[in-house]
Amino acid sequence: MIVERVKELSSLGEIFAGDKIEGKIVNKIRKFFDKCDETKVIPIPVLNYSESHEIFGKNKIENSEYLPYSPSADIEGKLTYSLDECKDSILGVKIENLFDIPRYYIKAEERDCAAIVFFTDKRRKFVIKSDPLLNLFPTSPPKIPGIIIPENEKNKIEDKLSIKASVTIKESTGYIIECIKNSKNDKKVYITTHHDHWFKGEHDNLLGVSLLPELKSEKYELHLISFTAEEAGALGYQSFSWSYGSRKYFELQKKGLNKDIILNINLDNIDPCNLKIKAVPSISSVFEKYFNNSIVYEPEIYSDGYTFIKNGIPSVTLEGYYREYHSIDDEIIPSEEVCISSLILSINKILNDENIEQIRYDMLKSELLQFMNITQAPMRTYLLNILDNLNNKEIYENLLKLYGGILPRDGLAIVKLFHKLAGIKYEKPVYIEGKPALKISSNDKLYLHSIAKEFEDEYMNRLYEISKKFL
Repeated sequence: MIVERVKELSSLGEIFAGDKIEGKIVNKIRKFFDKCDETKVIPIPVLNYSESHEIFGKNKIENSEYLPYSPSADIEGKLTYSLDECKDSILGVKIENLFDIPRYYIKAEERDCAAIVFFTDKRRKFVIKSDPLLNLFPTSPPKIPGIIIPENEKNKIEDKLSIKASVTIKESTGYIIECIKNSKNDKKVYITTHHDHWFKGEHDNLLGVSLLPELKSEKYELHLISFTAEEAGALGYQSFSWSYGSRKYFELQKKGLNKDIILNINLDNIDPCNLKIKAVPSISSVFEKYFNNSIVYEPEIYSDGYTFIKNGIPSVTLEGYYREYHSIDDEIIPSEEVCISSLILSINKILNDENIEQIRYDMLKSELLQFMNITQAPMRTYLLNILDNLNNKEIYENLLKLYGGILPRDGLAIVKLFHKLAGIKYEKPVYIEGKPALKISSNDKLYLHSIAKEFEDEYMNRLYEISKKFL
């Protein structure tokens, strides 16, 4: 049944937040939610993108992707593989990891390249963005085209490329759909997915969407949500381009939404036979009981669960090591059905296990103690007071809000407590999540000391507000 449900949704094709076809998938999901006590469809403003393009080498290149939010273009230029020679030319870069795209793209913009082509193993999608990365504030729109061309198309290219693209970027409306299953207990668990997707998007994330109707609990009120604008759609070209739909959801909710929410379980890009789980370190041990050694105790920044953490709600993301991430070959195969059934069984056991409410304060305490080893008075004094009262749920929830993202020079973004202070210690340049984000490029000690002082003052004010009732 689940596989058939996934295939029914993927038959609609790729869905960008705000597309006309998004209404069709939301209607299909709504029909799946036939056992809900209440179903809500929540419209939000999104930045929609559509394009048509043609790329020629010595022949037309049929298998290419014009990456959002690339601008319209009419370019004919030399293809070079040297960043130093790409001014007014088209830069070609071979990549193994899609997350390398933002850094190369920014370098190409800085060197005044006419465009940048990423050569990959197959057609894939990724959102390009301008400096600074991890920006929750409006960001300058991309200035040059970013394109993906599979390696097997290289034989159609000699030393020149012709790029013609017509792009439409507009504010539109995306839709979040929420199913509520009531309970005698006021305590709530939010289980979240997203329905916007690249290509067929069967693992990322139509499988997650298709699992929602199968989830049930005798103990807790369930909120089953499929977000729009997880992949793209952030207004103002925010370079923190993902998970916009969930951020907007919290903005639109009435004050007090967090009351009685004990947990978020986020389902995204699930590889059911090779599961990976990322969670805040203090999450209940019940997940270890049902998922053995699949858990990484670090929040997942690249998905909607991170939005819950930033709002003081513990979150765990169920995902995977799926090789077809953001690719044209993202399809569910019949052999995965047994793993999917097992996954549903495990999630439902968790949803009916009262230990789900457990908070392992000792794990968060360990993280705080590690941070105290690298900080100075008077901030240490504030942290000691927090440690003395850490088993208070209100303090715990407010501490979760102090997690933040850091994007080092090499590698993926990571999440740390007091991320602004932690980020200063990374090899430069480093990006620090914020509204606006900060890019730190200099190693000058006086400069870094001044920034650290500003961050310490900011955090001490936050810690004082958290702990003042216990002072």
